[in-house]
Amino acid sequence: MKKILALALVALLSLFVVVAFAEENPYTLEEFKVKVEEELTLARDVVYYPHAYEGDFEQLYVNFHKLSRSRYETVAPATEAGVVLGQYDLYKNLKEIRESMVQIADPASTVWDIWEDDMAVENPLPAEGWEISYDNPGFRPFLNPYLLADQSQVKGNVVIIAGGGNTHRNNVVEGYPVAEFFNANGYNAYVLQRRVNPYAQADQWLDLTRAIRYIRYYAEAKGIAKTDVMITCGFSAGGANIMQAIANVNVTPDQVYADYVCDEIDAMSADQTIALPIYGLFATDLLGGTGAMLDFSQNENLPALFGVIGHKDGLYAMILPTLNDVAKTFPDFAFYLAPDAPHGVGLGTGTRNYVNAFTQLAQWPQMAINFIESRLDLQPKSYDLNQTMNSW
Repeated sequence: MKKILALALVALLSLFVVVAFAEENPYTLEEFKVKVEEELTLARDVVYYPHAYEGDFEQLYVNFHKLSRSRYETVAPATEAGVVLGQYDLYKNLKEIRESMVQIADPASTVWDIWEDDMAVENPLPAEGWEISYDNPGFRPFLNPYLLADQSQVKGNVVIIAGGGNTHRNNVVEGYPVAEFFNANGYNAYVLQRRVNPYAQADQWLDLTRAIRYIRYYAEAKGIAKTDVMITCGFSAGGANIMQAIANVNVTPDQVYADYVCDEIDAMSADQTIALPIYGLFATDLLGGTGAMLDFSQNENLPALFGVIGHKDGLYAMILPTLNDVAKTFPDFAFYLAPDAPHGVGLGTGTRNYVNAFTQLAQWPQMAINFIESRLDLQPKSYDLNQTMNSW
């Protein structure tokens, strides 16, 4: 019996050695970096198009997100920014899942190109920085629409902006699942694939105002209901984009880029009915780098504003000092401080192999629905609901 167990143990160890050997990175570091770039280029034609493919989309995006960020940030097992040989399994898994995905629609047919024939952008286009960009060279921003089948039942429209600073879009945590949440609660939703580096920072809020105008302009043609109700939900930098868009609601793209010629879409309103900056309630020009307070005085239709942040969020200390100013500026303002949540956890319900669930922050989605629907007169606006304003 002991001999049999010993033989079994030897066989198991041998199998382990074979598997471990098979998983070793066969490339030099420079060769591996080239392989990573090749795979990321291919993956980008899949990960931004959730309606065009079937398969393990969540894990695909997690792997893509980690590997893409590793080129300019520290991602395990690296100890500093940059791709390392130890990320071979991440690369291999990304490639395997991508190749297993089943295409069910033409990717381009599942998204809306918000700038159409022209785009407000610096001229010439950025030539440097694409080698560490989240996107392929020449990326154009677009919307992933999540429209309800029965538009007669739609309560409003929600534009969702995933966070990621100026460098990326955390769609797997703060984009696609958030759209599905709002769909489940009766709202059309749209994930905005905004521009990030190497594009200029102003392009991010320009993409948001253009997206709002685009949805309103095409409401009849695309059969979109209730475009008078335009809600924004942005995370981290996406929240900052919301605040910038509120401050610049009357700014047309030609005022940022003089060689851009406005079209009929740019004549539409970029007003927001309700704004939800989630761990992104920045009343200062954080992304622009000036640190100055944003000027909301030119906006005569300030949206109802509901902000959220966790007490363990590194941005907590930057946001709280501005709350009194925000409360004085926005007539309808509520804020929730979650006691146990760090940064970047989205709905707070967890993302497989990436972000754990954080119970207290997981309260904000339903609180946001209550806030929205009380403002839309879809449910009574009670005294208790108003107390959210004093929770900070």
